This record gives sequence, C-alpha cells and structure tokens, in this order.
Amino acid sequence: MIRILLAGEGGQGVQTVAKILVEAVQASGKKTSYIPSFGVEQRGGVSLSYIQIDNKTIPYPRFEQAEIVVAFCDRAIESIKHYLTDESLFIFDCSAISNASLQPIKNKVKRYLGLPAQQIAQSKYSTKALNMIFLGALAAQLKEINFTKVEEALFKTLGDKLNDPKIKNMNLGALHEGAQLAENFDPKAVVFEGAAPKNIQKEFSDDKKTWARFPEYCKGCGLCLVRCPVGALKFSDEVGFLGNPLPEIDLDKCIACGMCEQTCPDGAIKVEKK
Repeated sequence: MIRILLAGEGGQGVQTVAKILVEAVQASGKKTSYIPSFGVEQRGGVSLSYIQIDNKTIPYPRFEQAEIVVAFCDRAIESIKHYLTDESLFIFDCSAISNASLQPIKNKVKRYLGLPAQQIAQSKYSTKALNMIFLGALAAQLKEINFTKVEEALFKTLGDKLNDPKIKNMNLGALHEGAQLAENFDPKAVVFEGAAPKNIQKEFSDDKKTWARFPEYCKGCGLCLVRCPVGALKFSDEVGFLGNPLPEIDLDKCIACGMCEQTCPDGAIKVEKK
C-alpha cells in the first residue's frame, strides 16, 4: 500500500491533483481511496487530501502515517508534520516554503524532493499551473502507474477547460516538467532548505495618501483592479500566499477614494488620506 498526503492552501489545486491521480490509478488497474479535508473557508484555508493505492480493497480512507507527503505552502507544514516518518518522501515547494517554516520538521525528514514549483509556474506557465508541476513530480514516484493514464485523467478531469490549446499546452508542459524535475533530482547535491525570506513592499505613500496591501490575505482575485475608477491599480510580479499576483498602486493616479479597500473581500487593502 502507498499512502499519500497532499496539503496546501485552498485554491492551489490540491484536490484537483488528487482527483486526477485517483482517476489515473483506477485506469491502471489499481485499487484506490481518496478523501478531501478542508476547513470552512475552502479557498484560503488549508486543504488536505488523503490518497491510498493498493492491489486490494482499501477498508478505510484515513491514515496516520504516509509514504509520500506533499506540501504546497508554508501553512501546510503544521498540518502534515505528524504524518512524516523516517521512510516518508517529503515533496515541497522550495521556492515558496520558507526555510523558517521547515525548521520544525528538519530532524524528521530523511528523504526529500524540493521543487521550485511556484517560481517555474510564474515564470514559464501561469500560477494556476503550479499544481500540475506537483502532479508530474508525484506521478514520477508511482512507477506502476502509466504516465499516459495521468495525461488521460487530466483531460477527463479538466474537460472543456482544455479546449483552449494555450491552456492545454500550459498544463501538459507543467505536468511533464514536474516529472522531469523529479526524475533528475539528486538529494545528495541539493541541501534540504526552503526559500529565503521575501521582502515584499507592503506600504506605498506620498504627501497626500498611504496605500497598503497585505500579501498574507490577498488571493489575487483582481476585484480591486476592476473597481478602481481611475485605473491606478495593476498586477505586479510579486505574489501573495496563494501564488497569485499582488496588486500594485500608481500613486500619481490614485485619488484615495477607498473603493479598492471597500471592494476587497479579504481586507487585504487599506487606504488613508493624510
């Protein structure tokens, strides 16, 4: 039996990865079980996925230890640390999870695979393709599962979304790159560590106003950009906790009307007149 635990922020595609993987496992003739677990806030809360693969019927979908543990983000570490054993393979985003967040589990992790998933997704594909990089890396560990079945499960699960050739190629490219990264990863040559602290500018100010953003709350929904009456906002290259781009202000255009603050559903913006 292989037990797999996936963990990330709601909205990062954790459950999508699980559904595709389970579909591929079943198509390969194996028995499998899958159960999702998330809090009240499905988007922005920690999302867990329990997967089991075996040659015989699986009696119960939950477990206490896992052979493979996958962490998409910082907040996932607290949720997964009790499932790690000396034999567990720990797969994590080394471009998004901070080194400080890894400290509580450094003594427990003996086998690891660090993927710069967020960095690659943002620079080559789209932040939405991050989960496909993880899926590819995970599929590379399951030698008895035909990789073609993973591709077919991807098409079946995402359905009409892949009718756009650009979206289809993006997802397939990220899937294959994740698998290649996993196959070429050499833990002897790569130290087990996370990303360096990010210095993201939170406050922008001039002599008339202060505009502040809070990356730890922003989900990158873009409502502030849409509602700004003077077009003072745009997406920047910096990303928030979901890996989505953060809004950036043009202070020369901003009239400090507060519409962006009022519109933001997550309290991630604050506007003050001086």
